[in-house]
Amino acid sequence: MTDAIALLAISQLVCLGAIFYLYVQLQAVKSANPIRKRAPSARVQRMVAPTEIGSPATARAARAAYGANPPAPAHDPAATLAARIGESGVDVAALARRMRKSEEEVRLLLRRQGIPG
Repeated sequence: MTDAIALLAISQLVCLGAIFYLYVQLQAVKSANPIRKRAPSARVQRMVAPTEIGSPATARAARAAYGANPPAPAHDPAATLAARIGESGVDVAALARRMRKSEEEVRLLLRRQGIPG
């Protein structure tokens, strides 16, 4: 019986030694190759940064395009968009289930794609 216990203890020590060796090797590999940033996926769309108006002439042209007052944003753009999408026949809930995303994410994707509704 003591021989079996001794063999078990020796095998556990060998396993612990192997795990420690692998850990040391992994740390050496990590320190030799620092983590690189991944390039963003081609499917991910970057949001465009806001553009600053550079000259008074550009500001006047923008005011002229929108009239005296800029357009007022809707009180709840998500509800407005949902109503417009519902009128166009797109079932956001079904689309969200098929894409495995939330309805808000689907609405945002549709808005980015400019799908009229």
